[in-house]
Amino acid sequence: MATLGWIGLGEIGLPMVVRLIGGGHRVVVWGRTAANLQPALDAGATAAASPADLAAQCEGVFLCVTDGDAVEEVVFGARGVAEGARRRSLIVDHSTIHPETARLAARRLRGAGVGWIDAPVSGGAGGAQAGTLATFLGGEPDDVERVRPWIAAYANHVTHMGPVGSGQVAKSCNQAVVAATVALWAEIISYARQCGIDPDLLVDAVQGGWADSEIRRVHAHDMVAGRFRRAPGSIILKDLEIIGDMARATTSPMPVTSTVTSLFRLLLAQGHETGGVTAVVQLYAAKEPSKPA
Repeated sequence: MATLGWIGLGEIGLPMVVRLIGGGHRVVVWGRTAANLQPALDAGATAAASPADLAAQCEGVFLCVTDGDAVEEVVFGARGVAEGARRRSLIVDHSTIHPETARLAARRLRGAGVGWIDAPVSGGAGGAQAGTLATFLGGEPDDVERVRPWIAAYANHVTHMGPVGSGQVAKSCNQAVVAATVALWAEIISYARQCGIDPDLLVDAVQGGWADSEIRRVHAHDMVAGRFRRAPGSIILKDLEIIGDMARATTSPMPVTSTVTSLFRLLLAQGHETGGVTAVVQLYAAKEPSKPA
């Protein structure tokens, strides 16, 4: 069992921490808002005074924050993780950030003997609670083997994708598929309704067929009903912008992903700031089915 630090107790981060504690690890947490720490403290975590204080106590520090700017601040800012990190400790970043940001962070920490693993996850809060997340790891093989037993507390599919940055590249692929699938469901729900078919019935009808997916199972009925999470819609757009930047850098043609990115930009431009990825269905206003001529 290990002493591990955690920064980022959001919808996904908190259940991951709870499962680490349940697995017997000692977990130290830090956050700017004391109230946000309380559920983790109630589960058995202890609080640190700063990211540096947290890192000084731990052999591994986990991040699960919003974006690359947040990673930069908590790791390299004043009283950041880098200031207190022990030699031979590891930073495991579950955030979804640009691969080059991960590579730069690893280079900056290498001289201090601190390892970096990018380990973005997929599976949402439900997967975190159930311990069934998929995790894409980028890092040195020895470092990856060290963190596998820790990550196993909340992920049942852990894949070492290659050196630092590879995990973030894999997550960008994942996000391209997720965003495109959700966007297509939004389009099809509207199409079915216009053609006089009950969209809810269609959602159930494709179960077990080639059009089935976790997106259908978890989100499609909510999309039909117009039920959305309170999450910001900018998160998926941030991920898609990363994909676009990497595609340009590698001259990878991605016309489908480019079109999907434009849909999410349009969604935010129309004022739909919340609702998460499935809110894209709001681009298709519900109308009465068309009448045959």
